[in-house]
Amino acid sequence: MSKYSPLSDFLAQRAEDDWRASFAEVEMVLGASLPKAAKQPAWWIGSDKPHQKAWLDHGWRVSAVGEGMVSLKRTVAHEVQPPALKAAAENASTQAHVRQTAGIAAIVGGAIAVVAGLGVLSAKLWKARART
Repeated sequence: MSKYSPLSDFLAQRAEDDWRASFAEVEMVLGASLPKAAKQPAWWIGSDKPHQKAWLDHGWRVSAVGEGMVSLKRTVAHEVQPPALKAAAENASTQAHVRQTAGIAAIVGGAIAVVAGLGVLSAKLWKARART
């Protein structure tokens, strides 16, 4: 578990598409102090550092930093979906996958039967031809 997991979880569950917070509020979410480097905009901006993944992994970008405040905006459209609707959609997707897999199995099984039948027919024709 990363030190920044609480921030990541907070942003993932946030319904609004923007969040302006003081560094103290960010520390409350984290349950820990920010490093001294967080006072510099460079700590917040970029995508190559592990702490930046806390917001980047959930589609958030830092839009402003300064005077002990940070503003983040969600860059990906956020859909709020009730848990029951989400579960129903996942269930329907699973059922569609099962039906598709069963259909493919039936086609493959039918193709094997046709090939086997052609093999038997070919053997009978070959045998009949050999007698004449």
